[in-house]
Amino acid sequence: MLNEVLGRFIILDGVSSATIIRDSGEVLYSRSITDFNNAELGAVISFVLAESRAIALKMGNEPINRVFVEFRDYLIITEPLKEHVYIVLVAKPGANVAQINMELKKNMDKLSTVS
Repeated sequence: MLNEVLGRFIILDGVSSATIIRDSGEVLYSRSITDFNNAELGAVISFVLAESRAIALKMGNEPINRVFVEFRDYLIITEPLKEHVYIVLVAKPGANVAQINMELKKNMDKLSTVS
C-alpha cells in the first residue's frame, strides 16, 4: 500500500523521488524515477533533521512540521509522518509545491501507517 501511495507523488510534475525514512537515515520505502542514491539521501536527511531539531530547540522547542531545502538543481521536502519517521520528496525547483502539499495532506493518514 505504501509503495502505491509513494507512486502518487512521483507522477507529479517535477517530483523524482518519494522516500520514507527514519531520522537515523534508514530508508524504509522508496519510489523513484531517477537513479537517486537512497543511502546518500538518508545520510543527508539525517543530518538536516538533526540540525533542524537543534534550531527548533533554540527557538522554543517547537515541533518540526516541514523541512524545505532548495538547491540549484533540486529541492527536498521533508515532513514527519510519526515520531522518528519522515517522508522525503525530491523534486526539481520548478515543481508545483502547492500540488505536492495537497497530495501530502490527502495521503497523510495512509502514510502515517508506516511501521
